[in-house]
Amino acid sequence: MSSYAEPHDGERAHIRLIGSRNVKVYPDSTCVSHLVPGSGYPAGPQMGGQRKRDLGMPKGAEAPKHYVEIAASAGQPISAAFSFYRESSMPGTPGTGAPGTRNSASCYAAGSFVPQVGRNYEVVSHWVAGDCAVQVYELVQEPDGLRRAKVESRAAQGCPVPVTPPSS
Repeated sequence: MSSYAEPHDGERAHIRLIGSRNVKVYPDSTCVSHLVPGSGYPAGPQMGGQRKRDLGMPKGAEAPKHYVEIAASAGQPISAAFSFYRESSMPGTPGTGAPGTRNSASCYAAGSFVPQVGRNYEVVSHWVAGDCAVQVYELVQEPDGLRRAKVESRAAQGCPVPVTPPSS
């Protein structure tokens, strides 16, 4: 499993990732694939147990307990993919020999946008009633506090598979 190649120089923006602990970031890309250079998990695979990484971005009263903040190259697209997994089980009825049941469900959503120089963003994923989605917000400081403004984003699909010419 690879780690996200966070930029340490050049023009940058900051992004707070909220939602699933299993999030993978794809820099300079509007699509998702393990072949995207620099792609990886910003805090290790499945956030490696690390549920919080704080770069000092502004926070509103509704800031969640668990999040990861990253730097991103400004002016270049970035994609983030969130995976959710849930498992439940019911024991069998005692004394009847009836077997128990086990159910699992998963959800996956990815979004892409272009962050601007010096700005702060939140990329929020959620899984509600079987619907999995990603929404991007810019954090705007106003006199009466921090406001979340929706940012134009789009769903990030899998990258096209490169075609390898047949060998002669």
